[in-house]
Amino acid sequence: MKHAFIALLMLIALNSIAQSNAVAVSDSSKFQLKWNQPHSPLKATIYSAVIPGSGQIYNRKYWKAPIVYAGLGTCVYFISDNTNNYRFWKNAYIAYNDIDPLTNPNGEAEGLSNVQLDANQLYYKKLVDISYMSFLGVYALQIIDANVDAHLFSFDVSPNLSLNYTPVVSPRFTGLHFTLNIH
Repeated sequence: MKHAFIALLMLIALNSIAQSNAVAVSDSSKFQLKWNQPHSPLKATIYSAVIPGSGQIYNRKYWKAPIVYAGLGTCVYFISDNTNNYRFWKNAYIAYNDIDPLTNPNGEAEGLSNVQLDANQLYYKKLVDISYMSFLGVYALQIIDANVDAHLFSFDVSPNLSLNYTPVVSPRFTGLHFTLNIH
């Protein structure tokens, strides 16, 4: 096992030495090349990160922008609603546990025990956290969607996709030859 590991390390080292003759491209020129592309995934990602949905508009997928805004709007609604419920149950819990006998929980919280009030408060706190994480998830997904759509912007989807295979017999090789034709 030890000898196999050493042999693997030597093969990796030889491979890295063989790759050292490659031409190096500076990071700034790589950034400029990507930025100056006719339809840049970098632009789509930046647009989508700055203004949600604008990356989808840049990619000419106009129908996705309302979906992005609906998803983010739904998350904002649940953040607001769960935050209000959390504050209500937190204030009821505080009113129940303070020293002043004149402050009592009212409304829905009236007549509930300390344990029930605490459980409701923790439940809505958990929902607030889930709502924020959902918002971040939808925001990240729309950025990823804009990037992937920009990468696939010039991808040709033609109806003529064919796969041909033929047996091949040669002095050096015997097997199947696969050819994929995309028109």
